[in-house]
Amino acid sequence: MGYLMEAILLILAVVLPLSFVLIFLRRLISNLGDATHAHQLKSKNKMSFPSK
Repeated sequence: MGYLMEAILLILAVVLPLSFVLIFLRRLISNLGDATHAHQLKSKNKMSFPSK
């Protein structure tokens, strides 16, 4: 019974962090492909300099 519990804990210790990392990377990659937020910030930050 001890080996079964150790196997379950080992699987959980590997699978749970790996799934969190994969979810994080998938969201990060999908956000890198979406540049709409960057374009909105760029248009808001346009500075108008007075002409001399």
